[in-house]
Amino acid sequence: QDRLNDAYEALGITKDANPAEIKRAYRKLISKNHPDKLASRGLPESMRPVAEERSRELNSAYDLIKSARPDVR
Repeated sequence: QDRLNDAYEALGITKDANPAEIKRAYRKLISKNHPDKLASRGLPESMRPVAEERSRELNSAYDLIKSARPDVR
């Protein structure tokens, strides 16, 4: 249950969010934090591992929410 709460927090949403809100929050954050997009905006190569870790965190959070809520696809 704590991991699920952390997943919602990572995406900046509450557990009451509807599926569309969850997907929108995930897509917005992954677009903002994706290593390739950050590199195209001038992020130093030394920061790439940080961006990759953040992307993995967002993907894990979204996957956890999807597995806990059948209405989220």
